Amino acid sequence: MTIEDIIETLEKTDMPDSRIDAFITCAFLLKQLRPAEPNDFDGPHDYLPSSIKSEHGFLMARPFTHDVNHAIDLCREVRPDAVWHLARGRQTADDSLYGAQLREIKESESVLGEAESNHAALALTLAALRAHVRQEDEKRAGA
Repeated sequence: MTIEDIIETLEKTDMPDSRIDAFITCAFLLKQLRPAEPNDFDGPHDYLPSSIKSEHGFLMARPFTHDVNHAIDLCREVRPDAVWHLARGRQTADDSLYGAQLREIKESESVLGEAESNHAALALTLAALRAHVRQEDEKRAGA
């Protein structure tokens, strides 16, 4: 699953997702590993969506979409040179409860990535992923 696929999946949901957390963990922190599949286990009851297959067993994914502190860690991993903003509030009942941004620390303070969600950690995770994609696109354009 690519980062773009992860973003697309998160855009379609408003709930934290342990399976997506596993893909994010492998994409940014444990690049040599992959999310586990149900057939990696002895039986169907041992499998957890947040499991990551390693050479010596299984690890658990970081809960980026569940926990704001882990989402902040992802922001720091993606753009250590940026600041993150997370706000709560809505103007109408249909608005998302949280909005998140990653911004450059420069005079222009341009927005690198932003997102909205009814879950704070999900909004911040999605903003970080969008910032990552933008950064990669800029690298490709400059090359």
